[in-house]
Formats: sequence, structure tokens, C-alpha cells
Amino acid sequence: MSPKTMRILFFWLLLITDAVISFCIILIAYEIRVSPITAQAHMPPMSSYIQLGYIFAFLNLYFMYVFGMYKDTRGRSGIDELFGVLKSVTVCLLLILALSFFYRDFSYSRLVLAYTFILAYFLLGTSRYVLIRIERSLLRAGYGRRKLLIVGTGGHFDALVKKITEKPEIGYMILGYIEEKPSHTLAPIPLLGALQEVEKLVDTYSPDEIIVTLDESHHEWVSRIVDICDRRGIDCKLSPNMVELMVRPRTFDEMSGVPLIRLKGLRIRGIDYMMKRILDIFLSSLLLVVLAPLFILITILIKLDSSGPIFYMQKRLGMDGVEYWMYKFRSMRAEAEARTPSWSKDDDPRITRVGRLMRKLSLDELPQIINVLQGTMSLVGPRPERPFFVEKFEKGIPRYLERHKVKAGITGWAQVNGLRGDTSIEERIQYDLYYIENWSLAFDIKILILTVLTILSDAFRFISRAPESVED
Repeated sequence: MSPKTMRILFFWLLLITDAVISFCIILIAYEIRVSPITAQAHMPPMSSYIQLGYIFAFLNLYFMYVFGMYKDTRGRSGIDELFGVLKSVTVCLLLILALSFFYRDFSYSRLVLAYTFILAYFLLGTSRYVLIRIERSLLRAGYGRRKLLIVGTGGHFDALVKKITEKPEIGYMILGYIEEKPSHTLAPIPLLGALQEVEKLVDTYSPDEIIVTLDESHHEWVSRIVDICDRRGIDCKLSPNMVELMVRPRTFDEMSGVPLIRLKGLRIRGIDYMMKRILDIFLSSLLLVVLAPLFILITILIKLDSSGPIFYMQKRLGMDGVEYWMYKFRSMRAEAEARTPSWSKDDDPRITRVGRLMRKLSLDELPQIINVLQGTMSLVGPRPERPFFVEKFEKGIPRYLERHKVKAGITGWAQVNGLRGDTSIEERIQYDLYYIENWSLAFDIKILILTVLTILSDAFRFISRAPESVED
């Protein structure tokens, strides 16, 4: 099956499934409303709700299209799908409620519309999840994959190759890569040739898509490669070194008729800052109440396991480089950092038995909820670093200090993408800057949901491996 056939097939499957479910949801909601348990004396006839079903189906398909729900689903997470369904259904029902005020023949039951919202979110979300899982299973099996050619070994070439090779469900088959000069860089994919042969190699291998990851010294080739792709109808994507070349979000402005471009500052300001702070206060207060028994249990275990304080306090740099004390449950021996600061690793002998368990389940991070309530941290943001390492990194990593334009977070975009602990600082910066430049409240909620799923996944793996470690 060709990539184009696969794309068309799943486009129509999604469209038809969404249409049928959207229409039926109104009728199901009506049947629930007229059931003996919830029935009222004077309910409008079903024929009126059939008309509403057509309207809801049409509007829902339209808004799903507007929110990009029929674009290629490759690489899109299940969280994005659920958010898309939620946005579409919410806007659709709000519009129907507004229109119902002008339609006076009779009033639609508000309870039917409430049932519709719940059913729509559950049924549409479930159907899309099932279809996308089927599509990804086919892609993993090799059906409908797009042939990909990578040009250049700069930027995040290594990370890109790793992601694509480890996740076949993304739907790409890497033909190979073209390097800037004949140095025969070792990579887990075939080397096809040098940059000077790019046009010939494109014609030879006929890729469906090209990703350009050139190093800094060869950026003048970008326009030529884009032109080659345009003339052959090949999709072209640029993956520059985000640390040095990332272009900030911009808007067009003018001054007395002179056109200008305004670069968006790397700060969360005004109403956005207030909304983020409200979310932080609400969720951190709720978490402290709900998790109070767990706090007590961890406190007891720490005291029984080793001598020393319960909490580990460490100076970190937050927004605008302001120092603050960050709280964690102590997971290492009390004298662990008597000398030069250093990162800990999974097999670090300084980690206590209870500390190892807490780190596996991310429980040592819980006291940072207090930092969030205090306002020194946020639930979501770049991970805070110690002054010792900040001073070291700012000299060698471009744009490192720009991550201090927002509050540090307990979790972040880098962490939910697997960049935790002793991982590449340069790669983490790319994710941190992407988060800051593309911040939204929905983005924060998405990261929080992914964090919970990651913790649950880690906990499941830990529990499933526990019997094996006992047997050993």
C-alpha cells in the first residue's frame, strides 16, 4: 500500500466514522433522556432531534477540519487527538446553544445537550483512538511508509534518526543520508553520498520527503535543496540547529506606514501569566490535600531507612536568575554532596534504598509542590538548575539563559520526551525553548497529562520487574 493510498483510506475512514457517530450521538442522548428513569412529561418528538443530529454532525465535521483533525496523524499523540475532539465538540455545542435561543418552536432539552457532550467526547475519542492504533500497527508492519532522505549531519541529525528508527509507527522508511563532505560519518543508516551530488541522489532514490539537517557551514545549500524539492513535488522540512537558529514567533506591525516585524518576547505576560498562576495554585493546593497521606508515609520510610533530614533543600536559579531554595524528599545519604556538586546516576552508590524507589516513581519531586504554592516554581516549565552548573553552561551553550525568562517547573516538555536526569543539555535546551515560544494553557495541561501517564508507566514497569529482582 502506497503512502498516498494509506492517507486517503484513513482520511475517509475518520471522516465517515466521525459523521456517523456525531449523528447518532444526539439520538442516543435523546433515548437516555426519554428513558423511564429520566423522562419528563413533555418531550419534543424524536424527529426534531434527528434534524439536530444532522446539524451537529455537519458542524462537528467542520470544526474538526478547522482544528486540523483530518491532517496526517503520523507523529500526533493520543492527547492531541482528545484535545482536538474536546475543542470541536465544545465549540459546536456552544454554537448550537446560541442558535437555539433564536429558534422558538420549542426548546431543546439542555440535559440532552449535556449527554451529547459526554457521549461525543467518549465515543469520538474512542473511535479515533482505535482507528489511529490500527493505522500505526499497519505502519509498524511496513505498510504505507513514506520514503525519507536526510540531507546533512548537523542540527539534531542523531536525535532525528534515533526517533524514526525507534518508532516505526511514525511511518517513515529512511533511505539514507547525504553528508556535507566525504568524511563517512558513522550512523545507523546508509550513507548515500556527498552534498554536491544531492540532485542526482534525489533523482536516483525518489524520496517522498526530505529533511534538511545541515551543519552551520553549509546553510547556503538550503535554498537550492528547497528548489530541487519544489520542482519534483517532494515534501521538504527543515530541521536546523534550534539552539542557534530558532526564529521566534513574530507578528507583522507598521510604523507610520513602514512595515516592520515584531518578535515575540520569551516571556509569559499579562492575562497568560495570571491564567498559568491560577492553574498552578489550584492544582498544587489540590495535590497537597490529596497526597498528604503519601507525604506522611514517605516521611516515615525515609526516617527508618537512613539518618538525616527528611527534606533535601538545594539552591536553584529560577525566573530572571533569582536564587531560591528547592525542596525534595532526601533520596541520598545526608553527606552525599559534601564536595563539588555533581549529577547523580541510576547506579549512584550515594542513593539510599528508599531513595532509589522514590526516584523510580518520581516521588522525591513531590515537595516541589510547596515551591509552586510559594510562587518560586510552576508545575510546568524548564527544569531548574544549580548556580554552579548555570555558570558553567551559559558560557558554552548559546541561548542557555533564555530558559530563565519563565518560572522553572516540576515537569516540562523535555522531561515528557524522555530527557530526564543525565541527558544532553543541548537537546534539553531545544525542548525548553520550544515550550517557551509555543506556550499555551492547553500545552501545559497536555504536559501534565503526559507526565501522569509517564509516572504510571514507570510504576507499572517497576512493579512488573520487582518479582524478577526478588528471584535473582
